[in-house]
Amino acid sequence: MKNTLGKVLPLFILFTLSLVANTNLATYQLTTDKKSVHIKEPLLITFTAKQKNHNDNMFFSFNVKKSPDYEVKLLHKTIQDNGYHNTITTFEYILFALKEKTLHVNFDFIIRTASDKAVKQSYVDDHDDSIAISTYDTKVALQPLTLKVKKLTRHVDLVGDFSLNSDIDTTKIDQYGAVNLHYILTGKGYKELHLNILNKQIPNVTIFSKIKDNISKLTKEGYVINTEYIYALTSNSDFTIPALSLEVYSPRKDRYYTLHAKAYTVKVKKIDTSVLLDKTNAPKAESFINIEAIKEFFIYALLFLSGYLAAKLSQKSFFTKKKKEKFEDIKNAKTAKELLLLLVMHYQHRGLDEYITKLETIAKEKQPLHLNTIKKDILSKLM
Repeated sequence: MKNTLGKVLPLFILFTLSLVANTNLATYQLTTDKKSVHIKEPLLITFTAKQKNHNDNMFFSFNVKKSPDYEVKLLHKTIQDNGYHNTITTFEYILFALKEKTLHVNFDFIIRTASDKAVKQSYVDDHDDSIAISTYDTKVALQPLTLKVKKLTRHVDLVGDFSLNSDIDTTKIDQYGAVNLHYILTGKGYKELHLNILNKQIPNVTIFSKIKDNISKLTKEGYVINTEYIYALTSNSDFTIPALSLEVYSPRKDRYYTLHAKAYTVKVKKIDTSVLLDKTNAPKAESFINIEAIKEFFIYALLFLSGYLAAKLSQKSFFTKKKKEKFEDIKNAKTAKELLLLLVMHYQHRGLDEYITKLETIAKEKQPLHLNTIKKDILSKLM
């Protein structure tokens, strides 16, 4: 059996016997990579504890106390086993200041020790029968970290180094069609959870939205981000999606800059409802009637009305999940476009993102469509 606590402890439950004040157990150091930061600029806090007393097994617990003045996340915890009763543990935290003031950041630091005998008594071959390790805990008081948070000179939407791209699948639809618009934000910095890029109402336009995080990884420089802001827009008349701008501050370059996205003008083709009414008993000539177009008109009209009412009734989101008995709407979908609208408007939060993306690709690139197979796969996932 190995007596090093760093390798044995994951097998057991920790049980505190007493609180002992003894700062001769270990040496420790707390450092930061900056002495001052701007609001939402990442600060790296590094704490290293090294075992000084080698009589017992030892491990360290270190936490940054929570506060509404900042957001803090553990980035890494590494344990080095340098031999018998000789452990070094390093903690790395990323702190984002949320208020422009002088912050006082507090910590909890506990040294836990356990004798070889205590560890040996707790170790059994059958892990289900393991018993708690008795430890002696020493809580060490640390001086708070004083951090000056510098004021931003103007309002910004983001803090970091980012780029913004936009893409639209079409700028011509009929009055019961939908435009799919994507904004893609990439870069590194603070992650704004409630950022809504298309945050302005467009007259006579109904907007459905969702956010998709492709990448969201914490690093020493902040979050590495690749986020899609996806919008579906419907209207019965021509409309313009306005040009967008996001104000950003880069702490790394110490400069303010603006991200831009261009405007899009969407032409909406109206359907003349008068051609849907036949004034004579005889059928119209082939060139004046299209049965499939008429069926598609009524289907899109129903989808548009149901989506509009769902958006109006929802107080918390643009989306309302409308579950139909036995999913008749999906079973009856006749085209990829019709099925795509159904999924976007009524099944947005049912884990069907891969099918939405597939249908968008089929519609955009005019790929071969196996509609029945796709519907079968969707229904099997919903059942």
